[in-house]
Amino acid sequence: MAHNLAFDATAGRHAMFSGDRKAAWHNLGVVVDGALNWQDAMQTALLDWQVDKVQFNSPLTGSPVDSWGIFRNDTQEFLGAVGNNYTPIQNRYAFAFVDSILEADNHAHYTSAGALGKGERIWCLAKVNGDIQVAGTDDKHETYLLFTTSHDGSASAICKLTTVRVVCQNTLTQALNQNGAFLRVKHTQNAEAKMNHARSLMQGVHAQVADIENKFNLLAQRKVTPDSITAVMKKLFGDWEEKKTAKTENKVAEILQLFASNDHDAIPEVKGTAYNLLNAITEYQDHFAAFRRTDGKADMAGNVIRSENALFGVGATLKENALEVVLEATKNDPYHQVMRRYVTVPTQIVTPKPVSLLDSIIDGM
Repeated sequence: MAHNLAFDATAGRHAMFSGDRKAAWHNLGVVVDGALNWQDAMQTALLDWQVDKVQFNSPLTGSPVDSWGIFRNDTQEFLGAVGNNYTPIQNRYAFAFVDSILEADNHAHYTSAGALGKGERIWCLAKVNGDIQVAGTDDKHETYLLFTTSHDGSASAICKLTTVRVVCQNTLTQALNQNGAFLRVKHTQNAEAKMNHARSLMQGVHAQVADIENKFNLLAQRKVTPDSITAVMKKLFGDWEEKKTAKTENKVAEILQLFASNDHDAIPEVKGTAYNLLNAITEYQDHFAAFRRTDGKADMAGNVIRSENALFGVGATLKENALEVVLEATKNDPYHQVMRRYVTVPTQIVTPKPVSLLDSIIDGM
């Protein structure tokens, strides 16, 4: 198959719907007008089923063995083998959890939901009120809350904020974080209790959206230097100058090209800034990053594998780290003069000594 969406033979279609945003997985599944409440979202995405945990028996003796299987209760599909301590987190709980975090029980805010494989991984995506806009520009991010979990023992339950940059549909994911806690819950016997505790810590989603907007505005005020760009690349990808591996050098070169392009100067006010650099990293990961084609993904289209990585895999992890890495590495960069009329000028500016590697790019900004 060219994608990895679960196919429901009874319904005769893929287990997914999309509403406000129609780009995911080539518009497969049902496209609806607007957003849905959780009951309609579950039914439209064909997620109205549960999983059962069943202990295996030895084929030789018929006696129980220390291994369990996870099966869908509607199709009896085998989703994965797990251990004794594994406790399923049911699909219905995912929607209830998101509703409680947004404090919007039964509201119509779900814009996408679905299942991958045979149902091994499910997700739901809810629109968060309050989009992000960089001060003094037309650059807008739509904000969503993404919940995903697996039914095969391969991944924890994760809830994160996802911002979609409208100008080029780059995504930035941030694990929900408050008081040092973030939601990444393993499927153990007290999984739901841990999630309920996390929910009490994470209901300040709107405050976190405002925090991300403040960070974007801060990055838009910073004119990057070669030193800070090099520091970001080394932190995210290792010491690429020292190792000189072709893979890493090509990755860095592509990001620098995207940085220099600044989305073909769609938002000229942020050209050459730390915010421009963050966008280049996310654009690379979402649209150009190399991917590994495993046996289970042999028939999947490359852009779909990359999309899965960007939302659920190593790409998502990279983007969760990128914002904080860029913030830290550029904290002493000079003030971006274009933003002077929108924000207060810092009182102290420290300009690092440039290095020759990036001079040609920086000089052209």
